[in-house]
Amino acid sequence: MFGTIRNRLILIAVLVAVSIFYLFPRDVTVRERRADGVMRDTVMTRVPLKLGLDLRGGMHLALELDQSSKVSANPKADIERALQVLRKRIDEFGVTEPLVQQEGDERIVVELAGIADPARAKSIVQKSAFLEFRITDKSGALERAMPSMERALRTLGLNAPAGAPKAPSAVEQLLGGDSAKAASDTASITGGVLSTLIQPAEAAGIQASPGEYAVSEAAFPRVDSLLNIPQVKSLWPRNVEFLWSGAPLSAGVNQYRLFYVVDEQPIITGENLIDATAAIDPLTNGPIVRFELDRAGGRKFGTETGRHIGDFMAIVLDRRVQGRPPVIQGRIDRSGQITLGNRSLQEAQDLALTLRAGALPVPLKVVEEREVGASLGEDSIRGGIVAGIVGTALVILIMVGYYALSGVLAIAALVFYVLFTLAGLSVIEATLTLPGLAGLILSIGIAVDANVLIFERIREELDRGKTVRLAIDEGFKHALPAIVDSSLATILTALFLFQFGTGPVKGFAITLIMGIFASLFTAIFVTKTFYLLWLKRRPDMTTLSVGKLRLFHDAKYNFIDLRKYAYGVTAVILAIGLGFLLLRGLQYSVEFTGGTLMQVEASAPVNDAGVRSALDAAGIRGAEIQPFGSDREFLVRARAEATAEAPDVNNTELTASRVRQALDSELGAGRYKVVRTEAVGPKVGGELRQQALLAILLSFVAVLAYLAYRFEWRFGLAAIAATAHDILATIGFIAVANLEVSLVVVAGLLTMVGYSLNDTIIIFDRARENLKKHPKESFHDILNRSVNETLPRSILTHGTTLSTLFALAVFGGEVIRPFALVMFFGVFTGTFSSIYIASPVLLYIEQRWPGAHARGLRHLAQPTPPAPGGRKPHPAR
Repeated sequence: MFGTIRNRLILIAVLVAVSIFYLFPRDVTVRERRADGVMRDTVMTRVPLKLGLDLRGGMHLALELDQSSKVSANPKADIERALQVLRKRIDEFGVTEPLVQQEGDERIVVELAGIADPARAKSIVQKSAFLEFRITDKSGALERAMPSMERALRTLGLNAPAGAPKAPSAVEQLLGGDSAKAASDTASITGGVLSTLIQPAEAAGIQASPGEYAVSEAAFPRVDSLLNIPQVKSLWPRNVEFLWSGAPLSAGVNQYRLFYVVDEQPIITGENLIDATAAIDPLTNGPIVRFELDRAGGRKFGTETGRHIGDFMAIVLDRRVQGRPPVIQGRIDRSGQITLGNRSLQEAQDLALTLRAGALPVPLKVVEEREVGASLGEDSIRGGIVAGIVGTALVILIMVGYYALSGVLAIAALVFYVLFTLAGLSVIEATLTLPGLAGLILSIGIAVDANVLIFERIREELDRGKTVRLAIDEGFKHALPAIVDSSLATILTALFLFQFGTGPVKGFAITLIMGIFASLFTAIFVTKTFYLLWLKRRPDMTTLSVGKLRLFHDAKYNFIDLRKYAYGVTAVILAIGLGFLLLRGLQYSVEFTGGTLMQVEASAPVNDAGVRSALDAAGIRGAEIQPFGSDREFLVRARAEATAEAPDVNNTELTASRVRQALDSELGAGRYKVVRTEAVGPKVGGELRQQALLAILLSFVAVLAYLAYRFEWRFGLAAIAATAHDILATIGFIAVANLEVSLVVVAGLLTMVGYSLNDTIIIFDRARENLKKHPKESFHDILNRSVNETLPRSILTHGTTLSTLFALAVFGGEVIRPFALVMFFGVFTGTFSSIYIASPVLLYIEQRWPGAHARGLRHLAQPTPPAPGGRKPHPAR
């Protein structure tokens, strides 16, 4: 279908048009159902690419336990549980980089980047999501208790004399004229306020179930208030509770709030729930939420519903009855559904999200809501932009200078790559954060790497005397397996990071995945289309402008025989890193350790860069400076200062004192005031660190399985050994350089792992090809040949990457510089391990546990004798 140039150009043009469409802001119409059941259209402006909290800022919510509705026996445990639940909810809310952090002993801070619907976000954060199933009362308990509750109200002066034919003046004072008139026209059960306002649902024209009553929507707040007066509440019937419906119900021209009398003890709660999904009921065309219970919950639910066949069961969420109670017609085991009446599908989706995340132990109330600025600061963002421009210019210079006109084609394809990647992120409404940018940088390196692989293959085919057209076709054909293998292995790693990681790890993974798919298309499809257009314009071309400079062309270095020296070098590097780890340990940032938060209000606009420099000079490294409401007000999050007496305690006073010293030197003593100072918990909780570690371990298993399928298990094991070496070496470098372990550094570490793995697979893919091309050559020589043949590609790819990292280190600012330093070291150790760790380990494994290859005879132990000078000539090609 895409064999002709015309069809190729049509596909590229369509993708470009779609990408441009998604990258421009536009108004979209969203249809939703209002509470009264009427559908409405809302016009919203769709932002093409959302920036994360660290780049753009967003909404700040301060939450506290709402003790008015439920007294907590263990507030500390409830706060910890609430932190876990909120992190799960917000991770499912979208691909963002939220901040969910404990502040003080009783407060949780939530910061959400660029939220378009703050009300919806607040609802998801605050919703308790406590699910219960209760049987409705059929014994008439309300009617029996009504007289005593009326007498209590009369004693308090809030009720009329019994038997009054009309609503009395006391009711008028309580409810107002219209409500009193409505009440006076209602049939009475016993003649008081409650019995006048609470009527059987049938009297309101509603087909009712046992224990179901109706109250006019206007009187609903007043009735609820009267029922909860302590003297009245003490007279509620035993073993039952009074609950309201979650939304009003229309009956004719009137609106009613349904009132339920239900058993005090639920037959089961949402603690046994394992899944919940939103859907549309095909019978009513209304939204529903389908749920599934675990085995224990299913057994209990089945037993209880079997005992109550014929009874009505209220489905209660946060003490509000959802929909009309259904009649139990038979035993219900592990699954069911919640009907939401006139709610919208989005509300159903939000409910399913909160149910999956779990219930809050105690309701939360919003005590503070503000707009916050980007945590990186304008200086860091400007530095990142400058670094990006400089890095891109260096990449263009290297590619064009080395590959001539072919390099120009690669840069043109790179422009399409950036366009497609950003459009893909816009389509899935992803949020771009600093770790996400790290994933973008890695995928740019992979995109350049794919073009370098293709160009080097084309050069090899031209050296063999093939025509230009045949050399291009063969170059793409031979480069394709290496490109696909390295890309898919990296995608597997990213998928596990996305599945099990949270927050910044997910942001990194989704950007990396999107970038790899875009790089595959541009390198393989777009670049070849450019070559075909070039050939069409010059069909008589006898040579190809692919550059004359040839670094390490026809290299024959004996890398494998240097493995013992390499092992010694890596042992020294690891030993030094281990020594620093044991003696000094890793310095974790406030994101991991928690620390001190200070809200500062200055008398004049504040310069982020100046405050950050002053804090660094005062010995407070890695502090976050974040605008908070105005350009004169900001937050400082600083790592806890340890003392000899309490090395593990968040010493708020000591940290605050040092911050004040830095502010005095920068802003001037007396020219600012500290609004508040509090201890804050870590942004990255212990469970998130465990999930990130699990993601990395499982990604190793996935890579091993993939390489075992594509190559042999020996290749996969050697690749993992090299990658593990790089992780350990880089952690040692972080300790030696005394870098703070922040989310930025973690992003650099993840990016380095991707580069290392990609480099190793490129060599192994060439080794697999050489095993078939040179069946009688020893495995020792095969590996040497493969490393030498891929050496030009390694030098070019890493050269372009290092040029970008150099720009980031010089121009990126204090916040981004640690990422660049970690990556700079990671590129060197990744190259070293691919040559001197992965290949020798593969040779050892092959010698220790030989496998069957298609090359026939094995000569593992008989490498070709080395030539003088330490070089080993390859057999004739």
